[in-house]
Amino acid sequence: MRRIGQRMFSKKMNRDRAVVIGGGIAGKLAARVLSEFFQEVILIEKDKKNDHFTNRKGVPQGNQGHVLLKSGEEIIEELFPGIIQELSRNGAKKTDFAGDLLWSHHGTQKIRFDSNVFISQQSRPLLEWQIQQRLEKIHNINFRFDCKVQNLKFNTDEMNTIVIEDINGVVTDLLADLVIDASGAAALHNQWLRASGYGIPTKTEIKIDLFYASMVFKKIAHESINWHSLLAFPNPPEVERGGMISPIEGNRMLVTLIGYGTKEIPKNKDSFLEYAQTLNQPEMYEVIKNESPLSEEVQVYRFPALRRYHFENQRNFPTGLLVIGDAFCRVDPVFAQGMSLAAMEAKALREILMKGPKQAAVNKKLS
Repeated sequence: MRRIGQRMFSKKMNRDRAVVIGGGIAGKLAARVLSEFFQEVILIEKDKKNDHFTNRKGVPQGNQGHVLLKSGEEIIEELFPGIIQELSRNGAKKTDFAGDLLWSHHGTQKIRFDSNVFISQQSRPLLEWQIQQRLEKIHNINFRFDCKVQNLKFNTDEMNTIVIEDINGVVTDLLADLVIDASGAAALHNQWLRASGYGIPTKTEIKIDLFYASMVFKKIAHESINWHSLLAFPNPPEVERGGMISPIEGNRMLVTLIGYGTKEIPKNKDSFLEYAQTLNQPEMYEVIKNESPLSEEVQVYRFPALRRYHFENQRNFPTGLLVIGDAFCRVDPVFAQGMSLAAMEAKALREILMKGPKQAAVNKKLS
């Protein structure tokens, strides 16, 4: 698991209030864990609250193909017992990871077999919405939607001050014993650390120039289909293109094309089909070439680089701050590890909080 090197707790840290910045998967799961240990948890989200599942502006990758790996699914089920069944009732598909997946890996077809390892497949918006519904039932979690964090001040009395501004321009100061920054790739923790004199962590960044392009189709009824999901795995730099087809709620199929370092990004149905025809998995094109997408719009998401901040090298770091999720480390989404890593971070946080602050003085235990 990812190593997080910040000093998070002091020996005398109170557990009155924890604040989570960012309401994505990482932030939501962290809030759930914190609710067991703090009297109050406040989750700050810059997007508005939705009364149904739909993609949020703050999740530009939300319309693309997502896979929740089994490890992440098990942790989420542990945190929210029964949630996988709730997803199924809302249309998520339960599939055998090895038996129902047609997988071309670096030009070789993987052998399919009944593994008895079943995963839940749904869109990212449905998963987020289902988790949100469960969080709203926890009495000590409060939400501040349509709010932006303007500043984070690290105080000497073991309390941090979060300055937030709501949609009406009203500015509020919140005191917190623990602040978790789960605000994603655009996180401002470096700005706050520099302003407070702590210095910023070094980072490792690897440019990959990845794009995703997706279209949603009604359930595909091609006579050759004997699978539920399809994956054409890229192998850059030799094979820079790939794609996937995955079932989602509403009896729909989410078709996603992938490319590393290419400028040929599909912009309409015709170029989408042309791109699919170039993949080393011919079924990808064959099953969609005569199908009609539910919308002619191609949803495109760009992912320029992998990035990891090295907080573990910081000699001086404020007590009561923890950075998680994409705000800390962005991994290649093609490997489908992001949501499960966020779940593993939440699990590690829970284990450390259960031991108490004396045992949790150094955040390197979150490795």
